[in-house]
Amino acid sequence: MRRPYLTLSATTLLLLAPLAALAFETIDTMPWASGGTFPAYPLEEIRPYEVYLQAGLMHDTNILRRNANAENENVFRFGAGGRVDQRVWGRQSIRLEGRGDVYHFDKFSDLDHFAYAGAATWLWELGNDLSGTIGYARTRRLAALTEVQRAVKRMVTNDDIVGTAAYRVGPSFRIRGLGAYSRGVRTTPGEDTVTFGTRSGTIGADLVSTLGNSLGIEHRQTRGDAPVSQTIDTTGQFQSNDFKERDTSVVAAYTSSPMLRFRGRVGHTERTYTDLPNNFSGTTYRAGVEWLPGTKTLLAFEVYKEPRAVIDIDASHVLVRGFAFGPAWAPTAKLAFSVRWVDEHRQFIAADPNVATPGTLLDETLRVFRFGIAWEPQRLMQVGLGLDRGNRESNTLGRNFNYTATMANIKVIW
Repeated sequence: MRRPYLTLSATTLLLLAPLAALAFETIDTMPWASGGTFPAYPLEEIRPYEVYLQAGLMHDTNILRRNANAENENVFRFGAGGRVDQRVWGRQSIRLEGRGDVYHFDKFSDLDHFAYAGAATWLWELGNDLSGTIGYARTRRLAALTEVQRAVKRMVTNDDIVGTAAYRVGPSFRIRGLGAYSRGVRTTPGEDTVTFGTRSGTIGADLVSTLGNSLGIEHRQTRGDAPVSQTIDTTGQFQSNDFKERDTSVVAAYTSSPMLRFRGRVGHTERTYTDLPNNFSGTTYRAGVEWLPGTKTLLAFEVYKEPRAVIDIDASHVLVRGFAFGPAWAPTAKLAFSVRWVDEHRQFIAADPNVATPGTLLDETLRVFRFGIAWEPQRLMQVGLGLDRGNRESNTLGRNFNYTATMANIKVIW
């Protein structure tokens, strides 16, 4: 029985990595010939453990993402990580994974920091028809300089607890559920600490074919905190601001052949706040297609519209509409080239008067082009080269920018 957590394939997810992430994203998300993406080069059997060391350098022409007096910067990264997959007993197994990276800024040393991510997941099965996961993950990172636009070390820490379960009823029907709790803390020197929390539950039912194709419906309810920072809300009148979100969607997955895959969802989402006039109600969707015209070539396309919470800045939520396109080609078993184009239109429903008046829209379009070269000179050694160009158009003074970043990284795996 397949695990119950249903996601887009890893290749398509590369198109969806956050545009605001810091540095090295082109290298960290591009496909490798040895990764099983291309049918011409089958994926090696997954080893029960993996450890790696890496080092990288990036040059960015506008590190603080400001529209004037662009600041060139060199960013160094030194990191290590690993993964362990261990069967505990019977069909029960556990996965442990983690990574840590030291970032050093050549000019803006105040931004130097240690970022990390770790997760533990128990993959459980009871009989042939019931299975699921229980997991905990913690991440700590620098808030997106795309939003901060200052040389201030604003750190974001997230804790997530997720449980999933799926029960197969007969050969072609499945019932599934998911429960999740997430807590985010944002700390900024000289400012109050901001904490956000969400609790959500999802139930769904799917018709599933013997080929793995599925069609179903799911309903999700989320409750969360949406307080306004005391730095902005000096009266404290919005400290108890909360939100409720309901989402009902039709979901589908279809594979017509090993060379063409589709996964998507479309539904209605409603988000309401207790204190602020920033409610949202409308159609939301996400769909992705992967087409492999040959065994060494991949074309991936993604389109989406959804509300997102952004802890990096003070905003109730961001309504995002966008698309991503990402061709990739691996001429040999050691070399792969990838291109990614992302065009994203964002409307911030903001609670920060420095960004927009509460209840009004900050309207922006963010475009990013990425080119990556993934070279594996020998087994378990990866050398990545990347070019990243982007620009943002905004209706708010001071938030327009453009930048170019070049980067290189080497990783050795054991």
